[in-house]
Amino acid sequence: MSKLQDIAELLVASWVLSQEGEEVEPLPTSHSLLDRALDEALKKGAFPKSWQQRLHFVDSRIGLQCVELQAVIEVAQQAEFTSEPNPSYKATHIKVGPRTARALLRRHSIPIDTAKRWGAVLHGAVGTAKATLEQYPDAP
Repeated sequence: MSKLQDIAELLVASWVLSQEGEEVEPLPTSHSLLDRALDEALKKGAFPKSWQQRLHFVDSRIGLQCVELQAVIEVAQQAEFTSEPNPSYKATHIKVGPRTARALLRRHSIPIDTAKRWGAVLHGAVGTAKATLEQYPDAP
């Protein structure tokens, strides 16, 4: 299993379980929202420490970007954890539920409560990134 597959599995599982009992929101894939949120979540101690060496962030002309994130999203789509790619989509819909998320966590020996906390931190960071972007209504 590749490092990108590991990241895709834990990212999706934590996102799903943090919203368990609710309709799971799609993962944002535009305007570098997820990139910024993932950077913030890592700085707050969410996700395995090894991700700090595996994921790299750069300032680009369109904002902060995680170099590996597009590949992680593609891996998640190929594994059918998320919806099919489409350049016009601003988000990718999660196709797995809590049962599959728990199975993915067992594969990685990650406690459910830990993953829920990671997902909650990421979800909050996505909200912060969206709020920041909304301050600029003329942005594409």
